[in-house]
Order: sequence, then structure tokens, then C-alpha cells
Amino acid sequence: MKRERETARWLAWRLVVGRGWRRFTLVTLFAVPVLLSTASLQVIGMLNLTGQQKADSRLGGADLSLAEPATGDARPAPSGAPGELLPLRSSPAFPLMLSGTTREVGYRETDWSSPLAAGLLRPLTGRLPAAEDEIALSRTLAEDEHLALGDTVAFRWAPAAAKPVRIVGTVEDPTAYRARFAAAGPGLFAQWDDHGHRGMLTVTTTWLVKSDPATEARLAETARGRHWQVVTRAEVSSARTLLDAQPGLLAVPGSAIVLFGAAAAFSLRMRRLNRQLGMLSAVGFDGDRLVRLARTGGAAAVTAGTAAGLVGGIALGQAVRPLVKRAVERDLGAFSLPYAALAFLALGAVVSGVAGIWLPTRAARTSSVRQRLTRAPRPANSSRRRTAAAVLGVPGVLALLFATTQDAELIGPIGALLLVLAALVALPDALHLLGRTASRLPTAARFALRDLARERRRPVAAIASSALAVVLAVGAASFVASQTAMDRTSHVGSRHLNQVEIPLRYVEPSAAVLAAFRGVVGDTVPVEPLQIVVPAGARPFAEGNRLSMPPVEFRAGPLPFGSVHVVDTEAQFRDLTGRTPTPREWAALTGQQVLVLVPDHPGGLDGATLEGRAARDTQGQKVPVTPVRADPVDRTTLAQTQALMTGAAARAKGFEVSVQGYRATLPAEPAADLEERLGKALEPLGVPTSEYHVERGYRPPLPARWSVMLTIGAIVALLSAMTAVAGSAQEIRPRMLLLRVIGFPGGVQRRVLAVQAAAIVGLAMVLGILGGWLVAGSRLWPQHIPVVLPWGTVLATALAVTALASAAAAALRPHTGARLRER
Repeated sequence: MKRERETARWLAWRLVVGRGWRRFTLVTLFAVPVLLSTASLQVIGMLNLTGQQKADSRLGGADLSLAEPATGDARPAPSGAPGELLPLRSSPAFPLMLSGTTREVGYRETDWSSPLAAGLLRPLTGRLPAAEDEIALSRTLAEDEHLALGDTVAFRWAPAAAKPVRIVGTVEDPTAYRARFAAAGPGLFAQWDDHGHRGMLTVTTTWLVKSDPATEARLAETARGRHWQVVTRAEVSSARTLLDAQPGLLAVPGSAIVLFGAAAAFSLRMRRLNRQLGMLSAVGFDGDRLVRLARTGGAAAVTAGTAAGLVGGIALGQAVRPLVKRAVERDLGAFSLPYAALAFLALGAVVSGVAGIWLPTRAARTSSVRQRLTRAPRPANSSRRRTAAAVLGVPGVLALLFATTQDAELIGPIGALLLVLAALVALPDALHLLGRTASRLPTAARFALRDLARERRRPVAAIASSALAVVLAVGAASFVASQTAMDRTSHVGSRHLNQVEIPLRYVEPSAAVLAAFRGVVGDTVPVEPLQIVVPAGARPFAEGNRLSMPPVEFRAGPLPFGSVHVVDTEAQFRDLTGRTPTPREWAALTGQQVLVLVPDHPGGLDGATLEGRAARDTQGQKVPVTPVRADPVDRTTLAQTQALMTGAAARAKGFEVSVQGYRATLPAEPAADLEERLGKALEPLGVPTSEYHVERGYRPPLPARWSVMLTIGAIVALLSAMTAVAGSAQEIRPRMLLLRVIGFPGGVQRRVLAVQAAAIVGLAMVLGILGGWLVAGSRLWPQHIPVVLPWGTVLATALAVTALASAAAAALRPHTGARLRER
């Protein structure tokens, strides 16, 4: 009995799994999806910071942070023992004078020597600032502005008594290497603060706290009572990562590829083993024993491939760690193996592999000895196949239509999957058509396509194993591209495309500013003033800030519409709305009426008035006006203003007109260095560079996680195609030997393999692209989001992969000379 089991295992490994290159390709077929899934798990694990890393980057050495609202008013500090509280001032956009121009950068200020600040920043060169006249810049900011240690920075509105501020070091944020910010020494903001611009700087104070639990609980309760933001270390560090929340994120696709690959591989393998199984039947092996033999070999190949994939995936994931860090430009999570996800992947791969070989191995008992030894092909049942395709395809179409019309997001992917399966079932008919159309092709191409049509199971299995990987990659790419296009479409810019605006916050309108602006944008570009209606005698609420002047509001019914802009010419109307006024609209404006841009208002336009007050403690003005509805305008215009009138009409009603700035509409995409040239021209005139607004086309950023996932998907698709081609090249070896016997040279054999590889990978690409498009649409159409796919890039990639697979297949031509001599 023991000897019988050893013989069975030996036959399973040597006969079913094979030897040499055939064994390698079979095990690789199972190892590749597991390897890539394991490596992907490693990469996603790197992208998710550990709880300790997240807590240190946000709280430093503290256990609690209390952030007060950004009102600009002084708030009482929380009470606590010395060393337990550390104030951290911060602003996302702080105007600093760097290399002679004003730039808006991030600003952070605290006592960086405190243990509570440990981990917030990482020093690179020099040291952290320790005094009120010292500052450190992020490496990116220092490189962009060409600043070095010992250079100085300034604050435009700093008092005359403020000390010069020296750069003493460069730093980086562990969570964002490319961030542009300045880290100031304790007390610098107090030295710069002139109390007149505090409300514009949005500087907030966050208190870092480290104390006993009772004190921390008391401070947190007090802060919540003041409506402050409270963050604890436990909340930050306990946030679940993507892998914790979805352990099957990559295990399920990897297992699915193993399932299809196993079914495909062993469907071919059982056909290739017909003669060997016939010999075993002739010497006494019954059908059940042959099935056990085949399944034992298949399970051994699946287990070996899974183990090799796990080990190789872990090694590959760590090998690409420097590349991932360079791509995302931030710290990565500490090395840790996601044991639950890896176990789930290994179990899923083995179970899927065994399930995939279970049905194909039944072929070991279904043929007689004569059929096996004569290699007589079985007639294909095309009617049954077409019935199966219809049974799968019709419900798939109905499910997709139901999901699209009824917004059923869960039903759509099922319909898409059924359609993909129906296409796979119909593949033999597609191969038959290819064979029928090959009669006028050269000899090598004709032989290749007709051989595929004759032995359909081999190419169908290879196409199925490759198409699934392409479906996953294209589906992910379609989903990302569609969401990005949706974001771009729904984005409402604050200005119209290619417009350049210069706000006059700190200086009065002048011919010098206008001439400098025209000199940069060009004399042929129209420049229009931006004007609003203000109360008579109005003065800015904030000293030195002209844009804080109280506006006049258009009011109708119980709710105000908003501010009123002034347009005195058709060019100014076009600059503000992006279109030319209609004769009706222009007649209303010149007739001293108010043109209302808001299409619908709950209170209507009855009792319309213009209201405003010059100061908080003065009596307001209230003047009745005649409103006229404007023709529709775009959302960008509505984001700027809600009503229009002429300057003459405003003055006739007792109001004044204030020029807020100048705006130019460029005929083409603004140059990349436009802000720099504007700064050189306007900064000396008192218009800081940080105030300029250039409206460029909106390009939603692609998260680094999606970039990594799309790259992994493309690699999976490429390697799956190459593995399928390699296996196909080995399975066609008997036909290559036949070609050699009848006199065809090696060049013809290479062309045969190249054409077959092109057909296999080409069909896999077509099916995968359409299937991926359907899968993405099944999730997006119920949300009324159109599916967008970069067809040019996808088709170019598909052609490149097909050409690469064709060249690789020609290089993998089996060496038939040795086999011919043996025979």
C-alpha cells in the first residue's frame, strides 16, 4: 500500500505536473497572481501608516490636542501645569516675503525643543528654530525659492521694530515631503503681528496636552464646551486601515485569477495527457484512480505555486519599497505582514485552484483507451455552448438595464459579470470565424489560425485567464478616469478659464498698476476693472484692507441675494459673465435697472431694494429698485455675483462704486511663469504676489493609492498574458514537431507562434477592455456618472502588450530538433 501511494505521488508530480519548462510554466501560472496579490498587499500596507506614526505626526509627544476656532480673536488658554501644555500656531496660507516676492505658504510656530513637539517635523539641514528671529523652511520651499541657511525672510506688514528673521535649517513633514511651509521659532508671530491683518491670516492655535488622564479629560470637556476641536491619541492611532477594513481587497481578485487559471491549465493538461492516461488505463488503472492521480498532481501544483507566490510576493513588496516611497513622497508604514489577509489569500488561492482543477480532471475517466491512444478529437457541442451564452447574456443585459434605470448599484456588477462570462463561452465561435477568414493569409498565419480553430480549448483557456486580469485593470482605470472627469465637470472655478485677476487689497487703483499689469499680459489683451456698489462714505472694516469695505446687497423678499457688481460696458459684462449681453439685458442695464442673475429665488423679486451701511454703527441705506431677470449664466458667474447694474445707476441712487481690482482674459492657456512675471512687475507697487489669481484648467489630483493600484493592475494583466502565451507555446509543441518533419524551417514556426500569440492576447485585450468598461459602468451608471475611458492610451497599451506577447512567443519556440532525433 505504501509503495502504491509513493507510485501515485510520483506519477502525479512527474506525469500530471510535468517536467522542466512545462512544470515551471504550470506552477508559475498559479504563482504569478498570488505573487502580485501578495506584493500588492505589502504596498497597500506601506501606504497605510501605523497608528503610532499617525499619532506622532499629528500630536507629536502629546496625548491630546485642543484646536480653537480661527476667529482671529484672543482666546483664554487652557489651564494646566507647566510642561503639560504647548501652543502650536498654524496657518495653511501665510504671506511671507521670499526672495523679494510674497508667497502664501504653510506656517507653523511652537517651541520645537519641547518633548511635546517631537515627531511633528524632521530636521534635514541646520537645526530647528529656537528664538523669535529664527525660522526653518521645508526642503521643497527652500529649493523652489533658491534660499539657503543664513538668508532672511520677511512679513509684509511687520512693525518697523521687528527683527530680521534668519533661516537656520530645512525640515520636512513626515507625511508630506513636498509640502511648502515655514516652521518659526516661538514668539515670531507675536513679533510680526500688527493687529490690523490678523483676521486675514487665519492663524489658529492648537494646544498640545500631555498629562494625567483626569486632567486631560477635564481639559477636553472644557474645550468641547467652547466648541473647540478635540483630538486624542487613542482616536488617531485606532483608526482602521484599508486592509483591516477590507482584508479581501486583493485576495478575492487574486483567488479569482487562480480559479480561472487552474481551470484553463488543467483543461489543456488533461487533453495533452490523453495518450499517457490511455497507457495507464491499458495497464490496469481504472477511471477513479486516474481522477485521483490527476487531482493529486493539480493540488500539488496549486500548493507549490501558492507557496512560491507568497514568498516571492513578500520579497517583491519589500524590494519596491524605495520606489513606492519616491512615488508618494512621504513616510511609509513600518514593515509588518498582514497575516490575516495573507492567510485569506493563501486559503482562497488553494481552494480556488483545487476548485478549478476539479471539473477538468474528470476527463481522466470519460474517454476509452482507444480514444486516448488515437487522440481522436471529440466533436464540439456548439448548440449547447450557444444556449449557455444566451442563458448568461440575456440576464446580464436585463440586470444592467435594471441597475441603470432603478439606481441599483449592487445588481449592475452581477450583470456585467454575466456578460463577460457569456463572451467567454462564445469565444470558440470567434476562433472558428478567425479560422474561416484565414484562407487568403500566408502559410504561417493560415496554419496558426486554423490550428486555434481546431484546438479551441487551448486558446480559450489562455484567453480566459488573461482577459480576467485585463478586466480588473481596465475596470479600475475606467472608474478612476470617470470619477476624475466628473470632478472636472462639476468643478466650479472662482473665475472663468484663462482669466487673470489682480485684487487691489492694499493699494488704490492707479494708472501705474494698470500699466504694469498690461505690460505682463500684453497690450492686445483686454483688461477690465472689477467694480462693486458700496454705500456712500463707506470705509474698510479692517484697517488697510480695501476689500473689507461693506458692499451694497440686493434684497427681494425675506432673503438677500448678495452683492451687486458694476458693468459699464459690454466688454465688462463679457469679462464677468463669459458671454455677450442680449439686447433685452443691455436695455435693462442702461435703463438704470438691476439685472438679477440668480435664476430662481424662494421669495421672488417683489419689493426689491438695495441695502447697505457705511459702518457698523451708522444708519443703513435702503433704496427701492426695479429688477429684471437675466438670461441664464454659468455657475462660475453665480459664484462671483448675483446682480448687476451700471455705475451711473448706482450713483443716481446715492451709492458709490469701488474698484476691487483688474482682470484680464487671456486668449490661451496662461504661461507657467506668469505669476513670477506679475510679481516682478507689481510687487514693487504694493500688490503682493500671493494675491494674484490665475484660472487654469482644473486637473483633479490622482491619489497615490490609485496610481499604485493601476500600476499593479497593468502588471497583472501583462504577466497573465505572457504566462498564457508561454503555456500555449508549450502546448503546441507536437504541431511544431509536425511542421519540422514535413520540412518547414524555424522561421515559419516562429511566425506561427507569433500569430497565435497575437490572436490570443488580442482577443483577451478586446474582451478585457470591453468587460472592464462594462464593470466600471455597472458601478457608475446607477450613480448617473458617465463612463470615461482614455481610449487612446488603453488601445496603445493593448497593441503594445499584443506586440510584446507576439515577440515573446516567437522567442519561446520549442526546440524540436532534439525531439526529432529521439524519434
